[in-house]
Amino acid sequence: MNEDELRQAMSALEVYRIQLQSIAENMQLIQISLEELARARETLSQYKSAEIGSDILVPIGGNSFVFAKASDNTKAIVGIGSGISLEKSMEDAIKTMEERSNELTESIRKLSERRQALEAQAEQLSRTIQSEMQALQGQ
Repeated sequence: MNEDELRQAMSALEVYRIQLQSIAENMQLIQISLEELARARETLSQYKSAEIGSDILVPIGGNSFVFAKASDNTKAIVGIGSGISLEKSMEDAIKTMEERSNELTESIRKLSERRQALEAQAEQLSRTIQSEMQALQGQ
């Protein structure tokens, strides 16, 4: 490997590092979304079992709640994307949260596989670069 090829290999290694960082950030964002969906699903389940007219605490985020009275525990408004929301039955709303969780879990699995493959490629390239640098220094 000549010096130009070595520089190209080092640039490729930097690209791998940037890609791995991006994957880690994406996985973290997806994990946050999964936690949010779990809280939403739990809130819907609890609200579904509340008696009409009973006092309830509704989570608003940041470990904060507001007091409310249960008025209709058979329906919920669920966002479907692009700022659009639909009224759904409570069962369908909970099912929607579960489906989204499954999709995000699958995304994390795929990102994890991609991360492992990139790590292996980066490790191999790093070993190659180190051995080539040692060979060039030995000349």
